[in-house]
Amino acid sequence: MGLSLNIIVHELKQKGELWCAPSAAGEFEDVRHFLGSSTLTRDDCLYLCDNPDVPRTYPGYSFLYVSEATGGTARQAPPTPPASDALLTLAGPCPLSAVHAFLQDVFLKYRLWEEALDRSCVEDEGLQALLDLSTPFLRNNIVVVDPALKLLAHTKDAPCDDPVTVELIEHGYHTEENIRKFKLHKRFAPWATQEGFVINDSRAICKYVTVVHSFKTRNAFSLIVVMMCNEVDADDFLLDAFSLLLRRIAYYAKREYPEDKPAGNATDAFLRDLVNGSLDDEAIRERCESVGIPYEARFCLFYAAADAASAPLARLLADVARETAPAKVLLVDGAIVILCFNCFNSDCGQHCQSASCPLQRRAVSRRLDQLLDRYDLACGRSSRFAALPQTRIAFLQAKEAVRIGPRTTHDPQGLRCRSAYRHIFSFDRCCIDYLVDCGVKDGENLARMTRGCQVLSAIAEQDEANGTDNYRFLFQYLANERRMSLVAEKLHMHRNNVKYRIDRLEKTYGIDTSDPTTRFDLTLAYCICEADAAKPGERLP
Repeated sequence: MGLSLNIIVHELKQKGELWCAPSAAGEFEDVRHFLGSSTLTRDDCLYLCDNPDVPRTYPGYSFLYVSEATGGTARQAPPTPPASDALLTLAGPCPLSAVHAFLQDVFLKYRLWEEALDRSCVEDEGLQALLDLSTPFLRNNIVVVDPALKLLAHTKDAPCDDPVTVELIEHGYHTEENIRKFKLHKRFAPWATQEGFVINDSRAICKYVTVVHSFKTRNAFSLIVVMMCNEVDADDFLLDAFSLLLRRIAYYAKREYPEDKPAGNATDAFLRDLVNGSLDDEAIRERCESVGIPYEARFCLFYAAADAASAPLARLLADVARETAPAKVLLVDGAIVILCFNCFNSDCGQHCQSASCPLQRRAVSRRLDQLLDRYDLACGRSSRFAALPQTRIAFLQAKEAVRIGPRTTHDPQGLRCRSAYRHIFSFDRCCIDYLVDCGVKDGENLARMTRGCQVLSAIAEQDEANGTDNYRFLFQYLANERRMSLVAEKLHMHRNNVKYRIDRLEKTYGIDTSDPTTRFDLTLAYCICEADAAKPGERLP
C-alpha cells in the first residue's frame, strides 16, 4: 500500500501555499522528478514539475506543480492555482529539488514505519508493540479493548487526562459505571453495525473527540480501537495514518476472533481469562454480568482434547456447541472447553441429570458422551464448583482427568466404581490416580510404601502363589461395611466362612478390621494400589 494523498498534503503544508484539484484522492507508491515523457513509467507515482504546461500535456498522470516564489519568501496566494490541471500546486520559497528531497524523506519515513509494523506482526510482538511504534506518527492516545471491554494495549508515551481512559488504564477494564454510560449514550450499536470510523464529537463521555474502529465477526464486534484526539485533530490525514495502524491490528483481530466461533467473542474472551487465572475477584464480578454468566451457580467444566485426524476442528467445535447448549464452549490451545452452569438440582451428585436440564433434553454429559463416541475422543470433567473464581482449578482438574481417566478403565479385579459414561472421565473418580502420580519422588512411589499398601501387596503375593482370592475378599468385606451376610451373598459362600476367613487374615497380617483407622487405611490402600497398577508399564500386585 502506498502513501495517501491526504498524508502528502498534510506534510506539504509546511512548505508553502498548497492547492488540491477538486475530488483529489488516491495513494502513491513513490515520488519522482519529471524529466521528460520517458520518465512517466508508472501511474501510481506522484511526479514533480516546475512547468505549468506539463500537467495539461500528460493528463493521465498525477503531478505536483512547484511554483517557487521570488525573493526567497512565500508569495501571496493567487486567486486561482497557477497550474489548474495539476493534482497539487505548491507555491513557496523552496525550489523543486528541495521539495523532491523533502517528499522522498516523507515517503521513506512512512515506509519504515509500515515495515516496522509488519515486522512486529511477523514476530508476534503483540498489540502493545504496534501502538508503541505508532506514537510518533499519530501522537494521540489510543486504547485497544476486547469484546468484554478489557484493556489489551494503550499508548504509553502520549499524555492523556481523559477520566474514562485514565480509569480504564488503572483498572485494566471498563468499569460497570462506564459501561452504563456507553449504553445510555447508545455507543454499542454503531460499534457493532457501522463500517469504517465512528467519530464522536459530543464529548458526553470522553473529554475529547474520539475515533473508534471496531473489527467485526458474524457474532459481534471483536477488537475495539479507540483514538482520543487529545493532541491532533481528527482530519483526513490523521484518519489515513490511523488506517495504516489498523491494517496491522486487523491481523490480530482475525487470528484471535475467527468467524467460526460458536460463542460470542465477549464470552470467549472472558472464559479464556478465567481458565488462565488472569482475573481477580473484582474483575470477575464486573465482567460476568455483561456476558450473561452468573458469579455463583452449580458449575462444571469439561475438557476435550481435539484430534485433527477425527474431524475438522471447526466442525467438531460447532457440534459440541450444539449438543451442549446452553453451556458455553471455547477453544483453548487446541482443546475444547465447556463451562456448564445449567444444573438446578442441588441433590445431583454427578453434575447433570435429565430432569434438571433447562431445555428438557437429555443431560449434558449424556449428549456429550454420545458425540464423543462418534469422534472417538475422550473428555475430562472437573469436580462441581460453586463460584467463577474456581474456574482455573476446575480447568486443571478436567485436563488431568482426561489424561488419567482412560487408564482407570483397566480393572481386572472389578474393584473400581463403574462410570455411567464411556468417554467422560471425572476428576472425582480419578483423584487418587492423580495423587499417586504426584507421589513419585526419585523414581520411587512413596504412597505404595504405606502400611496398608504393604499389607495388600503381601496378600496379593500369597494369592498368586497359592491360587487364593484373599485380596478381592478383603476388599468386599470392607466395601460392604463388614456385613457378613451381604459379603457371603456377593461371594457365594457361607456366612461362617466369611467369619473364618477374616479372622485368619487379621491374625496372619496383624490387622484389626474393627478399628476405623485400620479400615480407612486399607480402603485407601486399595485405591492407591489400583491406581498404581493402572499406570502404564505397571502390573497388579
